[in-house]
Amino acid sequence: MQDQVIHDLIAAELRRQQHGVELIASENFVSQEVLDAMGSCLTNKYAEGYPGKRYYGGCEVVDQIEQLAIDRLKELFGAEYANVQPHSGAQANAAVFLAVLKPGDKILGFDLSHGGHLSHGSPVNFSGKHFVPSFYGVEK
Repeated sequence: MQDQVIHDLIAAELRRQQHGVELIASENFVSQEVLDAMGSCLTNKYAEGYPGKRYYGGCEVVDQIEQLAIDRLKELFGAEYANVQPHSGAQANAAVFLAVLKPGDKILGFDLSHGGHLSHGSPVNFSGKHFVPSFYGVEK
């Protein structure tokens, strides 16, 4: 990398990740294969819509990649349908909650003041309105 300042900052972030425990699901560590894919030309591509039904052209290759992910997920879970496009961590959390919980079920979430997320039972989020949250934190 030609910009030494950016290089050093990226190295500092890598050290932070390697020497800490990340409890925010959306900041979970990805495999080297994912890093390689995200560092590829795929980063330049935005593909709104679904494979074969995009809103603009030039998506033929990403359609194949997304369809492969869908097919693999369906096979893995024996599912008839699969969607691999969570819009955000909060929407991904909501999808899981709604798939496996009933209103009034208890959930355990990391306390917001300790690094938790609003979607883990905060009273301002649907998860805190429809489920019964308990929170935990850390001392160090």
